[in-house]
Amino acid sequence: MKSNVVAIVLRKELLDMFRDRKTLILSILIPLIVLPLLSFFIGKASNENAQKVQNNIAINIVDKGNSNLTKFVKAQKNIKIINSTDINNDIKNGKILVAISIPKDLDKNVTDETPSKVVMSYDNSSENASMAVSIVKSYIDEYSKGIVSKRLTEKNINPEILSPVNIVEDTVEKKESGIGKMMIVMLVPLLLIIYAITGTMAAATDLGAGEKERGTLEPLLTTKANRMSLLWGKLFSIAIMGIIISLASLVSLFIAMQQKNGMFSSAGKADLNLSLGTLMLIMLIPILLTMVFGAIQLALSIYAKSFKEAQTYLSPVMVVGMILAYLTMMKDAKNIEGYYFNIPIANASCLIKELLVGIHNYNHIAITFGWMIVYVVAALLFARYMFSREDVVFRA
Repeated sequence: MKSNVVAIVLRKELLDMFRDRKTLILSILIPLIVLPLLSFFIGKASNENAQKVQNNIAINIVDKGNSNLTKFVKAQKNIKIINSTDINNDIKNGKILVAISIPKDLDKNVTDETPSKVVMSYDNSSENASMAVSIVKSYIDEYSKGIVSKRLTEKNINPEILSPVNIVEDTVEKKESGIGKMMIVMLVPLLLIIYAITGTMAAATDLGAGEKERGTLEPLLTTKANRMSLLWGKLFSIAIMGIIISLASLVSLFIAMQQKNGMFSSAGKADLNLSLGTLMLIMLIPILLTMVFGAIQLALSIYAKSFKEAQTYLSPVMVVGMILAYLTMMKDAKNIEGYYFNIPIANASCLIKELLVGIHNYNHIAITFGWMIVYVVAALLFARYMFSREDVVFRA
């Protein structure tokens, strides 16, 4: 393998990829803008929906006794009473979010200190209804506590006797940044891995099967450049493209986190305080993954007869990789079982999670990077094997 030949091939492949506007738009621009756009629209829709429900809760009350509870609920500013002849149907259609059925003798039971049951009907598959139920429950709880407090006061008993233990929350993380940090730990590993898997697919397909279809691979093999130099040049260009896409996805995540009304805004800004060494370790993981998947995808692309056949071979690779990436999405970074660090792709996700929360478990780091090196070597040997076979390269 000659380094000057590798550099020439690398420069040639990168120029070809960046000349293609579709590659720039699909591979770089889309990862850069998709998440901020999603964050904006999801956050906007979510905030508008929440405000709509909180400011105008459509409920129906069936209370033949016209109890004080009904009067208390109706007195709330955000309650809108809806009359209905078919309550169940109106609940299903979303016209009514909550239907409350109050027993006729509620006030008498309160006076007699007898428990009563209030039935709340709602559609548990509706986000709006669930939100409304939570708010209405808080009103009923407030009403109930008021009754209990009055009873105790009449008996010269301090109402505080019902709360012998008061909880004061003392969080390790800042209260406004804890949820934001949790969301980052959940999303960043997933995004980095998915883009490492998918980011090299288009380039690998074009540099293998694409060159076969265009008839440019065979003339390239007749030059003085040996096959290994050509292979390394192609692999480096694929890896560089994958790294650029991974960086674009990180930039898009950062932009999404800064949006005032985005889907992260309610969670607050997360204070990660990552050192330069930690950031380098985190970025090294998708780079190694890019090399692994780039080599595998290029090898399969070389084997394929056509661009379409290459996509057929590469799709299962992408699906399996994404399944393994999603496997650890909901895992708590501080309680990850050791065997996860021996599972391909999943170990990369777990290690990124730990590094993001400030855990530097050197055993986990060594195990993960050990496996990553094994994956890279195996993938490169596989690509070299496929590229050296005449029946594969000239398969038609």
